[in-house]
Amino acid sequence: MNRLLNSIMVASLLFVSCQQKNKEAAQSKETATVGGDKDKHGCIASAGYTWSTLKDSCVRPFEQIQLDIVNNSDSYETAAFLIIDDKKHAAEVFLKESPESIVLKHVKEYAYENQDYKLIQDQYCWTLIKGDKTLYKEKE
Repeated sequence: MNRLLNSIMVASLLFVSCQQKNKEAAQSKETATVGGDKDKHGCIASAGYTWSTLKDSCVRPFEQIQLDIVNNSDSYETAAFLIIDDKKHAAEVFLKESPESIVLKHVKEYAYENQDYKLIQDQYCWTLIKGDKTLYKEKE
């Protein structure tokens, strides 16, 4: 009888011990470190930050100038975001479909461009154009 009780106690201890180790292992897999998703510049994506070439720091694009998509039948995207540098020498556009921001150089008053995109301001509203297609426009 004593032997049976001892065997049951040892088996119970092993079972509880294994359960605790399994629980700890599962928790360590499920629990990600808060702020552990920093990119190569140290920006925390889960907090909405991404690197800005113009600001030379992490920014939240959605806190900048918002341009709304003109036609989203080809995409689920609804907005792009825009930063104009303080000296107005360049503009930076954040598009969901682009892994990095797009920097446009100042070409004339209220106009910025690169080889693919043009950004123009008309009646105080910004418009982003690719080729001859208007993609995004700031609300009037």
